[in-house]
Amino acid sequence: MKRIYLDNAATSYPKAPGLGSVIAQYIENSSVNLNRTESSESFSVFETIYGLRENLCTLYNYNHPESIAFTKNVTESLNWIIKGLLTEKDHVIVSSNEHNAMMRPLVQMGIQFDRIPSNDHGFADYCKLESLIRPNTKAILINGAGNVSGAIEDLSIPAEIAKKHNLLFFIDAAQASPFVDIDMQKLNLAGVAFTGHKSFLGPQGTGGMILRRDIAETINPLIAGGTGSESDRETIPTSLPDRLTPGTENIPGLVGLAHSVKYVIENKKVLYERIMERTEKLYLGLEAIDGIDIKGPNLNERRTGVISITSDKKDIAEISSLLLERGGIETRVGLHCSPSAHKSLGTFPTGTLRFSPGPFTTDDEIETTISLIKEIIND
Repeated sequence: MKRIYLDNAATSYPKAPGLGSVIAQYIENSSVNLNRTESSESFSVFETIYGLRENLCTLYNYNHPESIAFTKNVTESLNWIIKGLLTEKDHVIVSSNEHNAMMRPLVQMGIQFDRIPSNDHGFADYCKLESLIRPNTKAILINGAGNVSGAIEDLSIPAEIAKKHNLLFFIDAAQASPFVDIDMQKLNLAGVAFTGHKSFLGPQGTGGMILRRDIAETINPLIAGGTGSESDRETIPTSLPDRLTPGTENIPGLVGLAHSVKYVIENKKVLYERIMERTEKLYLGLEAIDGIDIKGPNLNERRTGVISITSDKKDIAEISSLLLERGGIETRVGLHCSPSAHKSLGTFPTGTLRFSPGPFTTDDEIETTISLIKEIIND
């Protein structure tokens, strides 16, 4: 049975063309440890990863590649930001659509927070934002695009409010990058947390955060250790990016990510068009099925390729299971690690069945999916 993969919001598949070969080439022929081994291979790999930094700076419109810290995912990046900058005396504002990657470290650290209310399409109601600001409010942290609804937030509004009240403004770009424009200069951002394995089409275990330089210089590192520099001292290095890169990094993954990011940037327009063409086709097909209710934005609203559904005719977990059993169709069902978002959409605690086409999803795969859902619903 052919595999039909519709869970790109969890991780992308297929990955960028040639990714496997690039990683294999590094592991088999070029393995080095940066800032340690004196070799021509080490210099070559350094240039590759510095090129990745430069491409990310171009994407996010920021001119300090040394202010990027690579992590294994957005979750780790958000933990760096929250635990490195905030204390239990601080208050922050989040949206009602945040992933547990944001919420769990806030709760774990006992940091006070308020949620911006959202409507039933998954968009934050920013007219309520300023009323949530307290004397000890330090930051606004926003999910750039919902992993349940697919709603793309208008980031310019919280950016203006953050600037007006001198608050730090951070974006969780897990579902937004690279196809949603995030301009660090224009939005006056303190930082962006990104992941490599979703729409960047890179390997799992890669990601990072691009931080405003003053934040990069002062954030309390989540991890401390050897960097290959300033080794005469037992204190954390002051130079960037060294103070943000302790220990041996996931160099095979970063070499792969460099390849994927370059590919995505060079083909960004056509990749995004493919995603949205398949999304529209799937949305219209699902919309026409009696018993299916689509949650989140309409097609004419700001949205990603994420489509979440419920059904009053069939249990969504059963639909998901039958899609896999009968058609080899891979989806995701449940709460998607975002209970607050489901409360906003009215789908808590059952959750939704989520579809997320990617740039390599075909029309035939979408047609097969729609046809099989009709069959399952009418069984």
